[in-house]
Amino acid sequence: MRTVLAACLLAAATPAAAAEVCSAWRPAENIGQLDTSVVNEASGLDVSAQFPDRLYHNNDSGDGLRFYVSRMNGQDARTVEIEGPKPVDIEELSLGPCGDEGQCLYLGDIGDNPARRDEVAFTIVREVENFPDKVTPLRVVRARYPDGAHNAEAFAIHPDGDLYLVTKPADRLMMNPVPAKVYRLTATQLRATDQVQTFEKVGEIDLPKIMGTRPFPGSIPTAMDISADGRRVILLTYMDALEIGLDLKNGLPPFEQWTEGKDYRVVELDTLPQQEAVSWLPDETGFLYNTELTRGAQTAPIKKVACGG
Repeated sequence: MRTVLAACLLAAATPAAAAEVCSAWRPAENIGQLDTSVVNEASGLDVSAQFPDRLYHNNDSGDGLRFYVSRMNGQDARTVEIEGPKPVDIEELSLGPCGDEGQCLYLGDIGDNPARRDEVAFTIVREVENFPDKVTPLRVVRARYPDGAHNAEAFAIHPDGDLYLVTKPADRLMMNPVPAKVYRLTATQLRATDQVQTFEKVGEIDLPKIMGTRPFPGSIPTAMDISADGRRVILLTYMDALEIGLDLKNGLPPFEQWTEGKDYRVVELDTLPQQEAVSWLPDETGFLYNTELTRGAQTAPIKKVACGG
């Protein structure tokens, strides 16, 4: 009995092996359409694990402090207002743990095309089964980068409660591709509201090298999500997606140490115009993505990509 117990304790203490990426992704399929009368510039997306048949969305810059709830097919969308001042540029949202409050929705006011903002902000709202028309946020966390302003459209919450953000390394002329930087705010920092928090840089993602001969938009990260077990990242670009089989809590080694088919795989997509929203499915069998160009659009599909290997 002691031998069995010792073996069990040893197994529990042994770190989990690194996740390997999907061996083959299937072609994208339509699973629904955005309700463009409500979600008319879709820039963020997440799938609820607590409440079946539920998606969360946010619109891009110019919108107020609010989010949208719809069914998985994008229909029956409704608006939930959040108390607080009008944001600068909410680009992304993410579901994740928020301490004793359970699961929360994080809205990231992180857009900064000219890269001039002194700080960005994250508004945190507890996820509930029935949202009223207007909610009070749990808190708003302000943050700054340690090395000056950055434009960003992609962040996600790790299952351990930390937040990871990937910069959008592009100038206005879209002429100078460089690696994207990855920053972290810890779960402890996300519970603080008394001062501006400072991101910690944890690595880089060399999208120009990874995406190879694709045109420049294929190297620009527009959205991200972290799998429920924390061991995989899906990073959307304007053209395709990148699956990363590395847990961000361990930092990111230089790209030269990554192995294709194990640590990463490029996922070729049915490219949508201005695609800026992505989310893992809760069971991690695939992911969803959609388009931002919905104003006046006749169709605004929600696409599903499933792992087929």
